[in-house]
This record gives sequence, C-alpha cells and structure tokens, in this order.
Amino acid sequence: MTSSEIHQLGTVKAPQDCFGRRDAPPQAVIKDDAFWDRYDCDTLIYDTIWDADRKRLRLVMPKPFNFADPLLQGRFCIDDQPVKPRLHKFQRFDLIDFMAERADRLNLTTADTQINIPISSAQPNRFAGRNVIYTMIHNDDLAWVHDWALAHQRNHGADAVLIANNGSTAYTSDALAATLATVPGIAVADVLEVPLPYGPTGGASTALGNAKFLQTACLNLVRDRFFQQARAVLLCDVDELVTGPDGQSIFDATVQSLTKYKPFTGVWRYADAPAPTIRHADHILRHHTKKICASKYCIVPDSFFGRMCWSVHSLENVNRRIFRPRNRFQFYHCRSISTSWKNNRRATTKHGCEPDPATEAFMRRTFPPT
Repeated sequence: MTSSEIHQLGTVKAPQDCFGRRDAPPQAVIKDDAFWDRYDCDTLIYDTIWDADRKRLRLVMPKPFNFADPLLQGRFCIDDQPVKPRLHKFQRFDLIDFMAERADRLNLTTADTQINIPISSAQPNRFAGRNVIYTMIHNDDLAWVHDWALAHQRNHGADAVLIANNGSTAYTSDALAATLATVPGIAVADVLEVPLPYGPTGGASTALGNAKFLQTACLNLVRDRFFQQARAVLLCDVDELVTGPDGQSIFDATVQSLTKYKPFTGVWRYADAPAPTIRHADHILRHHTKKICASKYCIVPDSFFGRMCWSVHSLENVNRRIFRPRNRFQFYHCRSISTSWKNNRRATTKHGCEPDPATEAFMRRTFPPT
C-alpha cells in the first residue's frame, strides 16, 4: 500500500521595515521590468530543519545580498539562549547552521523586530533505503507525472517519489499525491508544497541564473530534510526518461559505483501527435543534429559527494570535466512534455526528424499498448 504525505515549508518573509526588498544580483543588468515580477524580493528563509541525529539546526535561504547585514548582525536565540550563526555560502543559496542539544524555538531579533522562525523536523526514515525520484513542477499535466513515475519504476526500480509543487494552480497537492499513489510499485508518494517565486526567465536580465535561487536551494533542502538515508536519489524532470544498458537500474549502478555519483547526458526526442493528447510514448523521433542535453545525475546522499552542494546538472564544487558522463546511461528529453513556460515547445515538427528504433523499443517496453 502506498503511503502519501503533503509536507509544508517553514518559510519566513523579510519584514520590510528592517530588511527592505532584496536587491538584484550584483552581476545582473536588468533589461525588462518583467524581471521583478518573478524575482524573489522578500523571502528571508525557505525552511529551517532540525536534525536530531546531528544536533544541528539549519536555515536554508535564498542569496541574502542586502539582507545579509541585518540578518547576521541580529540576535538569534534557540529556546531563549543566544547562539552564533555559522554561514555557508553557495552560488544560488546560503545556509546558516546552529549546533544545539535541542531546538524547540528559534527567533531572530533585528532592528527591534523579533521574528519567530518555524522549525521543521528532518524525516530521514521517510525515504530510508528507498530508490527515490525527485523533481519540481508547476502545472505539468498529471498524466505526464504518472507516466514519468511509472517509467522510472518499471525500468529502474524506483519505489519512492517526492515532488516539489511550485504553486500549481491546475490541481492541488492532494491530487498530485493521489496520482503518484496510483503507480504500481511506488511505496512512498509525497509532495512538498513550495508556493514561492521560481525566479525570472527569458531575457529579463544578464546573469539570469544568479537570480534563480529556489530550484537549487530545494535540492539541498530535500536532501537534508528527507533523503539522508535514501538508497539513492535520481534528479530528473518530468519530461526526462532515463534509459540504461540491458535494462540496468540507474539506482543499482550508482550504489555500486566507486563515487556513488553517476551523471549522464540526454538526447532530444520529438513527437508527431496532436498536442492536446501528447504523451511520453509519442516521442520516438530523433533530429539529425543529435543535439546533446545538459547532464542530470543519480547520487547516494550518504556519501562523500552526496554531502556536497547539489545543483541542477551537477555538483556545485565538482569540475564537470573530471566527471564527464562516460557511462551508457542517458535520458530521452521529450520535447512536447512541457507547459512551454520558457518557450513554445508544444509545436510538433517533422522537419529533420526520423524514427529512432531504440527509442521506439524503449517506449513500447515502458508503455505497452492496452
């Protein structure tokens, strides 16, 4: 029987009277006012995670920029006892750690304003020993979500899913969890509600990546809050289906590898089907250019590399040239499985495309006709 839970973040917004609004990244040159519509101007803390095993209280935050001084010069107290923050800086988010024997209450006093900070407890047992797939979505069709989870369960033995629901309006998190729970073989089907700004897209500014905090911060947040004891975690989007040699599991290959970290690249696949009913299984066409997609990866959280900073396409502090994807795993990047929130990907195209026999065979095995 599948177990499902809906999880919440302990998000804290920055009081404007003592923090103002978050500045744009120092490297960014704003080209369009639309930048500010999707930029996170006021989130101070995404979540605060109490890890009882490590005796650690961890704050996960967007890059603070001009929030840094009032934040770090303020007075933090755990259970009314002053504590010193330990700051860890990364490219798109920051962490603050406190070591404590217990942590029932946390507050911050800055500029005569006291902020009570909610605390979330780590749940390492929730995904312990599981082969987990994780992604963040916004309004992706529930049929796509079902097929994505089904493909990785059938082909790789995934038995747990966590999806970060980034403010979807087409359905509720309960409906999303219920969809995941219908996939045979999925024992844990959870949703983390993340109703926060994703960040600007398009040509709204230069250095646009530095203005998108949420996706990378959430990767590390879910690792610390849920995945510490997972067998392995596969990070790939709903439009990506991982395939391997002779039906080998990406989870098994990662666990058996020396580094416990297995990156792999992808190839675009195209569909020739009506847009309203399009599914992963329709994506059997390859383009003659054979363009390679940026890498994704599977990782063991409780490992040397697993404890490093997770990013979308690789580990932040690991040179991609050293860990080039040389293995035989790859993913099929299904072009029309998209809400076209970045650009129009729903238009079908035949120009320059031809059927790919290996992809056809994969789709038949994964989604046999009923």
